[in-house]
Amino acid sequence: MIKFERNFKPLDRVIPADLHKEINVGIDLIAKDIQNGIEGGGQFGKTFTPNSPTTEKSKGFDHPLKATGLMMDKDRMIKTRATKQKQEGTLRPNEERIDIGFYHNEGKGVPLRPWFGISADAERKVMTKIEKSFDRAINRL
Repeated sequence: MIKFERNFKPLDRVIPADLHKEINVGIDLIAKDIQNGIEGGGQFGKTFTPNSPTTEKSKGFDHPLKATGLMMDKDRMIKTRATKQKQEGTLRPNEERIDIGFYHNEGKGVPLRPWFGISADAERKVMTKIEKSFDRAINRL
C-alpha cells in the first residue's frame, strides 16, 4: 500500500494536500517495476532460483513466475486508486494467481522468489514524484 501521511499544520498553505495523482503514478511505477523484475528473472537485486528440471520440462521453458503471465502483467494487477477524498491506493497481485504468488514470495513449499513488493528503485521514483510536487508548490509562493 502506498500511504502518505502528512501533518504540516504550519505549512498547510504550501504543502499540497492532494497527492492522489502522485500516489496513483506511484502505484503504476511499482506495478511496472514488478513486471520488469519478473521479465528480467529477478527482483530486489537477486536472481530467481531456476525452475526444477521437472518444472522446466512440463512448462517447456525455464523462466520462473512467467508461465501464465498473470503474476507479472501490470495491467491485470488489482489497483485501488487514490482519490481526492481518499489519499490512499493499493496494489495487489492478480486474484487468479495470488496463492501461487504468495508461495513464491514467502518460499512456502517452493524456492523463495521474492517478486511482489516495493523495490528500492521504485520507492526512490515514487518519492521523487512526491518531492517534485512539494517543490512545485513551494516555487509558486
